[in-house]
Amino acid sequence: MFDSFQQYARQFDDWVLEGSYQGVREETREFIENIMDQKRPIRFWRVQERALLRVIYSYELLGKKNVLLNVVTGGGKTAVIAAVMAWLKLAHGVRRFLIIVPNLIVRDRIEDDFKDSQVFRRFQLFPKGKEQLINDMALTVLSSDSGGPQDMLDSGIILGNIQQFYSTNISGKRNLAFIMNFIGDIAVFNDEAHNTPAPEYSNVLSILSPKARFRLDTTATPDRADGKTPDSEMIFYYPISEGLEDRIIKSIVVYEPQAKAVELTYTNPKTGERKTVTELDPEFEKAEKGLEEWHWILDPEPMKKQIAIALQRIEEQKRRANGRYKPLLFIVTMSIEEAKRAQKMLDDDFKVKTLLVTEESDEQDREEAKRIGSFDSPYGAVVSVLMLREGWDVPQVSTILLLRKFSSPVYGQQVIGRGLRRIIRDEPEPEILAVVDHPKLLHDWLWRLVVVSKIRQGVTPEDRFGDEDLPLKLKIQKLVKPENFIVIPEPEYETKIDFKKTSEKIPKDEIEQNWRQFLDAAVYDRDTWIITRTKIEEVRVTDLGEKKVEILQPGNNNVTSQSPIPIREKSLEELREDLKTQVLNVASGLLVEAGFGGLRKGELYSTIMDHIISKIFHDKPLSDADRNDIEFAIFSMPQIRKIFTPEIIAGILKG
Repeated sequence: MFDSFQQYARQFDDWVLEGSYQGVREETREFIENIMDQKRPIRFWRVQERALLRVIYSYELLGKKNVLLNVVTGGGKTAVIAAVMAWLKLAHGVRRFLIIVPNLIVRDRIEDDFKDSQVFRRFQLFPKGKEQLINDMALTVLSSDSGGPQDMLDSGIILGNIQQFYSTNISGKRNLAFIMNFIGDIAVFNDEAHNTPAPEYSNVLSILSPKARFRLDTTATPDRADGKTPDSEMIFYYPISEGLEDRIIKSIVVYEPQAKAVELTYTNPKTGERKTVTELDPEFEKAEKGLEEWHWILDPEPMKKQIAIALQRIEEQKRRANGRYKPLLFIVTMSIEEAKRAQKMLDDDFKVKTLLVTEESDEQDREEAKRIGSFDSPYGAVVSVLMLREGWDVPQVSTILLLRKFSSPVYGQQVIGRGLRRIIRDEPEPEILAVVDHPKLLHDWLWRLVVVSKIRQGVTPEDRFGDEDLPLKLKIQKLVKPENFIVIPEPEYETKIDFKKTSEKIPKDEIEQNWRQFLDAAVYDRDTWIITRTKIEEVRVTDLGEKKVEILQPGNNNVTSQSPIPIREKSLEELREDLKTQVLNVASGLLVEAGFGGLRKGELYSTIMDHIISKIFHDKPLSDADRNDIEFAIFSMPQIRKIFTPEIIAGILKG
């Protein structure tokens, strides 16, 4: 997203250095002096001070009323939002503030900060003699349990999910109409602004625009899933590189396991016969080439190996914590079925109590996810499908295991952002976020985006690295002459699908228009392969005490997983329900990643199911499909998900 403030950067810097803040209101000057007072009990970080001053300068000197702050996760955006509210209240007499959030998790975080005006009191945002203004900053949270829209009249701050203002539902119409008819001028705060591509979202902001004296968008990833950007002007950009330089976020170290298969299990699609081939068999090379990337991360043995590597990183993090905090493992999967398998493996094989959070989870699990970093929580790991993204801020997340592929730069950065917040905030102690990622997923582009400190390849579960991965201070490149700034188009990241060699050359709008033809061209190979063993070339065991390294030659280090076939064969009805559940989960996830609202899940579900009926069930309805076809459809869900690209989804929903 283009930084529209670059042309004013030099004048702004002079304005700040001069120190008298010429051109602003007297109340604004009083507010700034309070915030910049070096004797304050709790000082703002430099990034927070600069962001706040940019907002004030843009509004009072440049006349901009619709601006965006792009600040890395962990950069203190919530405190800046509260400071902007205090300034607008003090200097401009704004009486009510509307905070719009995209989901319940973000809402819960904002509520915790603003409840009982905690954030205003903690940072002493109102100058001496004006503290009584805090009494006007009471919070109302819109929910199904609230007494109705009239509660807004009793509060200075209104917090609600964007869905609670949609005109497509009765309560949304009522809430929006009440604000427009009975609430005076407001200031709008659009948190996690990259969620605005849904037409309903944009429509709400457009309706509120004449009412809003000021609007502030905040995000760590402003580029939307649909390739566009929010309609506000970006006036401040604080990327990961600067957060690393200022030591307010963790450094990232990526650990990639070995990816060499020596044994593959083959299932004959007609007879159901299972056959194992090794490197010595002539069909092995063909089989290995036929493996999709999800085999390398989701088949039983590779998944077990990656979890073991992640838990070894947790042990290193626990040693650094030395009892001061509880390092957590965060696992991200593509679907609920895969998440359940990972949870079961952690619970049963590794004896790590694991919390599963998906859209099927109840309120209790969501609350447990908020407090999972506490020593009182019994969980040492959490597995998520789409739910724990922006707004879920648990600094104790020290290791992330990726059991899915990202094609969206937005979603990839959001997931990594969950582990960027430092745990020890006021000390210069180095901290790392360990990310376990399989090389077959080809995430090099993501590691460039998030400025990783180091990538370790060929890692085994036995590898120990100790403190050697703690990063040195980074040397950051900076823009010296902003007036010479030239906008370079953002790179396009590849989204691979089975028919990529033809589709990559076709314009996106053509795919969107002719999406049926692309779905009809999809082919699903019924020769399926399961990885049952991976090769360990050598095992490095490091003795941290005596600094000795022992090289063990390959021997009986290969680990053979148990058969993935369940002990009890599922009934046909159970298989049908499994398939419907997986298709519904895939539809939900695709809508989120493509930037569409979740209200149209049913439309996408129907299209995916029709595709399966056509391509796999030979035009038979699900009720008449045989066992082998249903099992193959369930097995093929990762490939089906991959074929439904954002362009195809756009064509489906627009059509």
